[in-house]
Amino acid sequence: MAGIAGIEVGLPATIDEVDAEWMTSVFRTSGALSEAGSVTSLSVEPFAVGVGFLSLLYRVTPSYAGDAAGAPETVIVKMVTDMETQRGIADALQFYQRELRFYREVAPTVGFGTATMHAAIMGEGTTDFVLVMEDLSNLRALDQLEGVSAEDALVSAATMAEFHAIHWGSDLNDLATTFLPFDNPIYRAALPDVFASGWDTCKAEAGDLLTPEVIAFGDRFGELVPFFIEQVGHGDDMTLMHGDWRADNLMMNDDDGTLTVVDFQISGTGVGIYDLGYFMSQSLEPEVRREASSSIVDRYLETLDGAGITYDRARMMRIFKLTTAWCLIYPVSSFASFDELPEHTQALARAFLRRSVTAMLDEDALSLLPSA
Repeated sequence: MAGIAGIEVGLPATIDEVDAEWMTSVFRTSGALSEAGSVTSLSVEPFAVGVGFLSLLYRVTPSYAGDAAGAPETVIVKMVTDMETQRGIADALQFYQRELRFYREVAPTVGFGTATMHAAIMGEGTTDFVLVMEDLSNLRALDQLEGVSAEDALVSAATMAEFHAIHWGSDLNDLATTFLPFDNPIYRAALPDVFASGWDTCKAEAGDLLTPEVIAFGDRFGELVPFFIEQVGHGDDMTLMHGDWRADNLMMNDDDGTLTVVDFQISGTGVGIYDLGYFMSQSLEPEVRREASSSIVDRYLETLDGAGITYDRARMMRIFKLTTAWCLIYPVSSFASFDELPEHTQALARAFLRRSVTAMLDEDALSLLPSA
């Protein structure tokens, strides 16, 4: 790869503006296509509809003329969501800026596979963006609705720990300018409203998945935001986190047993165990999580230990338990525009919520909250 195309090739506003001339410029810049080759036409189809909450994804199949040796047969194009509420959340929390910087600067340093980038573009003075990335459909995608198996969860935990170890306890100030630390004014101001935007609809549309104690917790979630931020935003176990480590962002190479990870829009700096708590509470079916929880946590700790990091298990488990409660914000915020979501995405939101509620109750996480 020669480089990642930027604003010099132009920024299409919609998928209709992604044409053969533009893709030729992208591929030549990235080194995927020689000057003797060109893209003559594109076939575009929506990709992973109903999976993402914050972006639109398309699979693009180019046709070529001239020397196209080694040029990709297909690529994935990622653009901003067209849902106003979800776009507002993404803009307020700088999600799109994070992903672009991750792919441009951080991805080459991580210990797992990720998609090769051909373009990572954001306009000046706007958060409109376009990514053109490798199509990873040759790998086995983990299924969010089905849930992750115990075997795949063990691989995931080890890969996660290897990633966390890279920046564990290091100076995160430069990264934190883009990958917001948990303790920052934007989160303190915005997250109560992000949760509130979906909470009433969540109770109306999915009240069957909630218990009285969870409803009481949700009703005071906004006032608890500073407490959660203090818990996961400070300590000598701070690192760079993925932030959205869930099944739909993970792909397994069954030939060598390695994991490829995508979607870094919510990456930030904070206590690393947050990623594991989120993953286990929302990507594993309750019966799988209950049976394999100790083994998965052990694998995470053993991998950190292999990287020379000793993690106090008591502190880790406290943050792990609190995370299962804090991460209720993920499914709840998706209910903000529930009526606009495709049927599959609605099913995902309910699956997230069901697992989240079950996990926080299993872990007795609500007992760790300050009294009302």
